[in-house]
Amino acid sequence: MREATFDRGRRSLLTGRLAEIRHAEIHVVSLVVYADPSRVSEISDAIGRLPGAEVHANDGRGKLVVVLETAGDADMAAAIDRVDRTAGVICTALVYQQTEPLSPGE
Repeated sequence: MREATFDRGRRSLLTGRLAEIRHAEIHVVSLVVYADPSRVSEISDAIGRLPGAEVHANDGRGKLVVVLETAGDADMAAAIDRVDRTAGVICTALVYQQTEPLSPGE
């Protein structure tokens, strides 16, 4: 029996994914994270291991600057929550947020 083949565009249109493909975005946020000063190095390492997270600054006294990148707003909310729930984090403060559409092939 011959297996059916579908054009990605047609399949995407029929399954409703065409809108997702056309509206693919990248979300970037910057956070100031206040952490237990006695564990700041450990906390910085833990946050740095989270998917899409980079620790850009650590003052050594409990203040970290963290940048997160995700593919969607729900993913971003979950990523911020993961940072906030990291053991030793006292609180997080959102400093910057940007959403950019992805070009085809990115």
